[in-house]
Amino acid sequence: MNRNLEFAAGAAVLTLFCVGVGCGQHNHASPASSSGASSAQSGKVSLSSTRKVEAADPVYQMTAYTLEVPSDWKYAGTIARGTGCHANGAALKYTAQTADGLTAVVQMPGVSWSWSTSQQMQQIMAQSHCPGVDIDTAAGLLVNIVVPNLRPNGKIVEVLPLLPQGQAALADQLAKAREQNAAMARQYGQPPQKLTIEGARARVISDRDGKPVEEMISAVIDCMESQMPGLMGQPASARRSCSSRGEVIVRAPKGQLDALLALPQFQALSKTIQANPDWAARLSRDQQAAFQQAQAANNAQFQTMMRNSEAQHQQLLANGRAFQANMQANTDRVLANDRAHQAAMDESAHKTAMYSLDQQEFRNPNTGQVIQASNQYNHQWISSDGSTLIQANDHTYDPNGQVYPVSQSWTELVPK
Repeated sequence: MNRNLEFAAGAAVLTLFCVGVGCGQHNHASPASSSGASSAQSGKVSLSSTRKVEAADPVYQMTAYTLEVPSDWKYAGTIARGTGCHANGAALKYTAQTADGLTAVVQMPGVSWSWSTSQQMQQIMAQSHCPGVDIDTAAGLLVNIVVPNLRPNGKIVEVLPLLPQGQAALADQLAKAREQNAAMARQYGQPPQKLTIEGARARVISDRDGKPVEEMISAVIDCMESQMPGLMGQPASARRSCSSRGEVIVRAPKGQLDALLALPQFQALSKTIQANPDWAARLSRDQQAAFQQAQAANNAQFQTMMRNSEAQHQQLLANGRAFQANMQANTDRVLANDRAHQAAMDESAHKTAMYSLDQQEFRNPNTGQVIQASNQYNHQWISSDGSTLIQANDHTYDPNGQVYPVSQSWTELVPK
């Protein structure tokens, strides 16, 4: 299992905190007011008043988010843009904590990863120093990646599903995503992709500056799995792409976490997170442009692959035809040599038999007819009707005009 996904990359998900702790899906247009908040405590933690803070985007040089934190808590927040193969875009990253750091809310950027059942694709991923990660559940991400990286000395006490309201929110999102995916599949005449949206929580116990603390770490992941057709002898395979929506950590001294999570004032804090509309619009435009650029690059790569595949296919066909032609020529040559050899053997045997019988073959130059006759005579004359043969050793003898001059003419046979 690869435990090295980079937690400096990810996409901001504003609903994760709520679905993780069960405060419901927050509404950016309706921030919670701190003026009416009653005084409440979790141990020595005061949530009676809040102050507004900002998270700036260092790239765009503008405020990206505003949110409220308890007045006496320390805060630091920014927009993080990860690098590397597991980066997942611009994301909100912040920490709000008490002075002693024992109670805190932390949001980390999400990550992305891929997996393929194709051995060839797995090798390509490994060679690009971005090996595939076979994780398709939020619980798997928390247990195998998040907790080991963030809390290497921590102990996972239990892994839990999201609270019912969080599960319901994600189920609604998944239903809508599958509906849109099915519509696109029908439009392009392709099978729909397999979509997954689900979340999980992990309760972790660890030490902070020698003091025991409890943390609830929540994660939500989105996965999309596509079936890839087989090409050039490669079997069909499945390709899965996943991303997490960021990880939210709620920390409290050991034994006080559940009380903190249950406080209405604490739950209301997540509702104060609001994105700057101008920043969100600019980010959306940039992400769309980047997506289109990546899509064009992927399409160009796919077309190049298809052209190369077709060229290789045609070359294989040409090589096959050349091989078959060469085999046929070799076969014809062998058969011709064999026939010539056999004919020579037959001819030799025939001549031997003829010689033993004092016979020889002669050809009629007028008709091409082959006639067997005694080899004891130098001259053989055949009548025009082919019925009479005159044999002689006299070189001056010519039967024309002498033998049956009226009814027959004579042609001298040529030795074959």
